[in-house]
Amino acid sequence: MSAKLHTQLKNSFPILIGLYIPMLILVAMIVLVGHQFDIPMDDLTRDPAAIRGDSPFIGVLSYIGVLFWCASVAICLFSFALLKQTGGIGEFTAFFLFGGLISLLLLLDDLFLFHETVFPLYLKIPEKLVFLSYGLMILGYITRFRKLILKTDFIFLLLAFGLLGLSIFIDLLDLRISILLEDGSKLFGIISWFGYLALTCFQVVKQNTLQLAEKKTQYFS
Repeated sequence: MSAKLHTQLKNSFPILIGLYIPMLILVAMIVLVGHQFDIPMDDLTRDPAAIRGDSPFIGVLSYIGVLFWCASVAICLFSFALLKQTGGIGEFTAFFLFGGLISLLLLLDDLFLFHETVFPLYLKIPEKLVFLSYGLMILGYITRFRKLILKTDFIFLLLAFGLLGLSIFIDLLDLRISILLEDGSKLFGIISWFGYLALTCFQVVKQNTLQLAEKKTQYFS
């Protein structure tokens, strides 16, 4: 038993280093930020609702959106790594990588209020300029992979852009409409984005697996 654990630890050590070292650096940075700006450590480590003594359901719609952003990142980057490792369908490898990175940026924006608070208040970058930058980034993504996108079930992508665009439109114009419409369209836009990436990743990875199995069969036949 001990020999098996020792072997596992030896084989897993590089992975553990890759997992723990970045997190230790992040925790150290959080401690430094708290010390530099005189922020209580509890405020940086505990759940916001617990700190304020509020209902645990505060922001539940926003949290659900963050979970779907996170799922999009995980699926894309995992599919990218899998295709890269197996020498799979080349054109989709970069597509999934950049799709995952865009999802990561939007995840961080949603989680830490980049466009609402961080950029306008702390970096003095107007919210409209932030939205414009995001729009140009996504436009570049679509332009770069337009031929590939047309091979996929892009109806989900159209729904994602339409719903997210509606949410941004309501936000920028400060329309006197129910906040549920703004945040609801945003959530369904995120879910549509997730659905598109999840479906595309599944189809491509499945196709790649079948191709690998066929090559293996031909090799041994």
